[in-house]
Amino acid sequence: MARHAIVVASQCAEMPHLANLESAAEGLRSVLTDPDLGGAQQDGADSLLLDPQTPEDVVRAVLAAAGRARRDGGVLIVALLGHGFTAPQLRFMVRGSTQASAASAVDVPGLLGEVANETDGVIALVDTCHAGAAPPSPDVLANGVRAGQLRLAVVMAAASGQDAYGMNLSLALAAVLRRGLDDRGPHLLVDDDLMSTVRAEVLRQGSGQSIGRSVFDQSDFAEGPLWLAHNARASHATGAELGPVAVSLLNEATQEWSSKPARWSHLSLTALLASGGTDQTPAQRIRVEEIKAELQECKKTVRFLREQLPEAMHTEVLRKAARRAGFPASLVSDPQLRDLVEYAILEGSPYVRSAHSSLGRLVAALLVESGVAAPPELDHWIATHRDVVSFKDSHKEFQQADQSARTRLVLGIPSIPEKQDKGGDRPAEWPRQLHAWVLQGGRTLGSSEFDAPSRDEAGMTAAIKAAIAWARGCLPAGERPQHVDVAACGRALARWHPEQAPTGLQRLGIAHRVTLRWNSSIVRNNSADSGALEVNDLAEQVLDALDAGGAELSWLGPADMADLDDLVDRLASEPPRPLALEQRPAGCDEKLSALAAYAPILIWPQGTDDTPGEFRATVDGLWNKIQNEQEWHAGRVIKRVEGVPAGLSEVRRVWHDRQWLAFCRLFETRLSSPEEETA
Repeated sequence: MARHAIVVASQCAEMPHLANLESAAEGLRSVLTDPDLGGAQQDGADSLLLDPQTPEDVVRAVLAAAGRARRDGGVLIVALLGHGFTAPQLRFMVRGSTQASAASAVDVPGLLGEVANETDGVIALVDTCHAGAAPPSPDVLANGVRAGQLRLAVVMAAASGQDAYGMNLSLALAAVLRRGLDDRGPHLLVDDDLMSTVRAEVLRQGSGQSIGRSVFDQSDFAEGPLWLAHNARASHATGAELGPVAVSLLNEATQEWSSKPARWSHLSLTALLASGGTDQTPAQRIRVEEIKAELQECKKTVRFLREQLPEAMHTEVLRKAARRAGFPASLVSDPQLRDLVEYAILEGSPYVRSAHSSLGRLVAALLVESGVAAPPELDHWIATHRDVVSFKDSHKEFQQADQSARTRLVLGIPSIPEKQDKGGDRPAEWPRQLHAWVLQGGRTLGSSEFDAPSRDEAGMTAAIKAAIAWARGCLPAGERPQHVDVAACGRALARWHPEQAPTGLQRLGIAHRVTLRWNSSIVRNNSADSGALEVNDLAEQVLDALDAGGAELSWLGPADMADLDDLVDRLASEPPRPLALEQRPAGCDEKLSALAAYAPILIWPQGTDDTPGEFRATVDGLWNKIQNEQEWHAGRVIKRVEGVPAGLSEVRRVWHDRQWLAFCRLFETRLSSPEEETA
């Protein structure tokens, strides 16, 4: 069905100047005429009327747009932005209007009633003071030339006795239409879901105006619902009402039922239960009824979270929150709030025992990732969902993890040169010293160098122990570096397990979170690759792709590793991406060193026992945990326990994340000492 739109925006000489008027009108027109959103015809200048001088200018332009819609058998969207007063119905003020004369302004209910009788549907967006007086009376609509066979929806910026401010309705509506709703179908209607989201957006502005709607729908011949815009988020789920978790559970619960809907929705689920099929056993019906009730809770939860946490309703925030909460990788890669809530309520997470407990974990993750404090309404809502403990525990855990990440010790180990004896396995002597930096909140609190008492692993362990003691002295009393970054070359990391180093009463990886890094961006020595600083640029590209959900793990098999020169040439000709080795290759130390320049993220097996398929299956199954810094605690991967699946204990990981990248960027200008490099 064809669609047409006209946006009218008018200042008034008698009234205060509206600062946001023109930009709000242009933004709204842009959304309404976007083919992927409002879908209205591109009528050029005819779709936007700025600063009309007389009421007749407005009436003439709106009736012309209605005529175009009538000829096309389509729908008309009318937006009126500016000043308004009541007399007693709403009057829309133009440049020459005065509140002392109703005739000097546009009779909005009369105009809307006329165009509603001219087209197959009208949606009016009225952003003025006293907009609640805009809708025509029902008897005017019911007794017009169409005898009531019409559809009219009016969205109003304020109650009839209220002022409206800042073009808040127009700005909020445009923002909501651009991002869409993730719990709805392919179109956005003027319904509860849209209105509650727009109200929440306006509420953030603190203007106190009441956003309202009026809908008259008595058309027997309408081809479909009266929709305002395509749902920008519907493409993620092809317009489905229910997400993959709900669909999977419903299919499982009804697998023995002979009649099932082609597509699950709230209506089709209700109809199926009402049919009372003979193959629906009592136990099965009870389970499906439970799922139905939980889905209603999911719907309410989605709406509530969108209203209370608008800052979290962005793909990147949802993705990070889902990963932080430990949700499955399938939900992390393409995060939809509906799908995350369904998982939290219908299945729960592996962290908890009850189906509702992970809802608190999800909400805590959304708060932390969006960087906002919990509003009072959210605290009350969490309490009513019996999830206070899970929420508070998770919120504390996430905040402590972030604090740990902000306070860290960086250990830069100079590179080990190639083997001294060509025929043997003995590597060159270990470096004489290591560099250390203490970081807190993005600032460098201190840097120093520590000599190794011997040129071997034991000597490096002693230097690390000294660096940890020094780091504690750089921090405020009672604090310690909970996170340790160990930056070394491929030759060292192929053989050395720094998390196992006995640096005190506990091994390093038990007392601290340990992350392995490549050292080429921060350590200057003669054996370092002269082009290694480009790793920072490659890392940024990989991290951008991971944040956007577009970087999958690329596997390198034995055939790829057989010819190292050919592999390096291929990597130099392809976009950077996370890499993983199916097998631990012969000459692992040399091959890791060669890959370091092209792999800011690299995963490989610790041992040689597993077949390529087994290790790949392990990593693919744990990919979400491997990406999650809070889950990647070296204390869990130090040693395989007899009788326990290997899991993370078999996975070696070098990772280049945002915080590490920010630190590495400090070294891009070559300076003479660690103190100067981090000044």
